[in-house]
Amino acid sequence: MERVAANQALKAPSPQGTPMAIQTAATPMARSSETKWPAREASFSYAERGVRKKLWQLYEADVMPLESRSFFEHFHAPPITSQEFEARPQVLLLGQYSTGKTSMVRWLTGCDTKHFDIKPQPSTDKFMAVVHGTEEQLIYGDAAACMPQLPYQGLAKKFGATALGNFHALAMQAPILEDLTFVDTPGVLAGSKQRIGRAFDFAEVAEWMAERADLVLMTFDAHKLDISDEFQEVMERLKPHASKVRCVLNKADQIDSTNLVRVYGALLWNVGKVLQTPEVARVYISSFWDAEYRYKDHQKLFDEDKAAILKELQDLPRNALLRRVNNFASRIRKVKAHMCLVSHIKSQLPWVSSIIGSERQLHKYVEQRLPTLFEETQRLRGLSAGDMPNMEAFGAKIASLESLTNLPAWDAEEVARLDRIIDFEIPKLMGDVSGVSAALFTCREAPAQPAAASTGFLGSLFGSKRKRESA
Repeated sequence: MERVAANQALKAPSPQGTPMAIQTAATPMARSSETKWPAREASFSYAERGVRKKLWQLYEADVMPLESRSFFEHFHAPPITSQEFEARPQVLLLGQYSTGKTSMVRWLTGCDTKHFDIKPQPSTDKFMAVVHGTEEQLIYGDAAACMPQLPYQGLAKKFGATALGNFHALAMQAPILEDLTFVDTPGVLAGSKQRIGRAFDFAEVAEWMAERADLVLMTFDAHKLDISDEFQEVMERLKPHASKVRCVLNKADQIDSTNLVRVYGALLWNVGKVLQTPEVARVYISSFWDAEYRYKDHQKLFDEDKAAILKELQDLPRNALLRRVNNFASRIRKVKAHMCLVSHIKSQLPWVSSIIGSERQLHKYVEQRLPTLFEETQRLRGLSAGDMPNMEAFGAKIASLESLTNLPAWDAEEVARLDRIIDFEIPKLMGDVSGVSAALFTCREAPAQPAAASTGFLGSLFGSKRKRESA
């Protein structure tokens, strides 16, 4: 049934040429939003499309096979899908219940719908991706995960039917959705409420969404700044993505100017205590809806922050490609460090135990020598401490690995291909889209592509001869 629902939603081409929903007339609220969001600029330039395609080719040909062979998914993250490379920038909204997340999505899109259930009590009980379509259409999670236009195939692979049952995609016609996708989330509850009725790990799903989002908006109600245990756990998991986290102090017009100053200070203290970042996250203060302000003492500030958050959202499509390149380079460094570490562990396994011993003995051996194995890997492969995984988390993952003897052996050519991507391919791609001018000349030369290895006695003989001649 879900696949039928998905096919019914694929009836007309979207602006990128992929099918989406049938076009209908915009609601009055949607038409008014066109003045809020500028007309869509030209689609990706030829250079940008080429960079996206090249990134996927490099990942599919050189990085993904190495991830598979080294059990990277077990230790770190599942493979990236082509849909995630092609997806529009995503904005994730997180917050406790009744902080105005859904109201903010309605304000940004300029569209009202029965699917935006806005009430004082907890109302949004599912993750909802608000995507562009030419007809309002609610698509259930299992069907949405099958659609090639949406980047949620990984959600199905990692969390299965339980998470998909709590996920919907809402296709709507709004100018802003041609450039961005918004992901609304269930309100984080407090106390025992958070454990009732949730058959999935909310914090883990939120972390998965945040990792793929280009911007994370944490919303707070000006009347209640207390942070529940579950929300604190979510914020802890956002630490690796702190650079793209912004705070939204919503409903700020509902309190007077004196108390607003106190509330702002309390918010900074609460967030800083949890995230523990050297820089305070950017805070947008306003009431993000179209109603008239109740207290107008800071009306200018409210209007400026509304304009500021719109400006940051407008810049996302232009910056999304650079962020993807940055994330791709970061992932390659992580894959290289992981390959160096697991191959070194494989080389240090006692060969007698590997042949006639038990897996339990091998796991105990690795557990006892793990700090030493980390230090040796760094020294032998020239890795920095910042590239190495967290030792405690890695130890827990390797303890749950079924067979240590299946870890990959060291392959210098595979690692050299990763180095080539970092040193030459990515700088070449960045030169096409970064806007940074190049030096007048360069002293570096790209290494030649590795030739196919010769086999047999004659191959080794003539190969050695060529090496001596070239020397």
